[in-house]
Amino acid sequence: MSINNTGAERPISPLLRIDEVAELLGCSTRHVRNLHREGRMPPRVAISERIVGWRESDLEAWLASNMEGGSDV
Repeated sequence: MSINNTGAERPISPLLRIDEVAELLGCSTRHVRNLHREGRMPPRVAISERIVGWRESDLEAWLASNMEGGSDV
């Protein structure tokens, strides 16, 4: 568990790998790579040199803001 500035505990957001992100978005992994390369999605988190993913909470917030703004994913 991580602690925020108020001292209250909040759950750690799961890290999603590229195939899980593609499934969540309903697209291909290639499209996810293109979105990332174009800077159109939240930044990745590096666990190691070869293991990267996206925080589920970051993706949910990004999707919600895109739905409000009406932009395409």
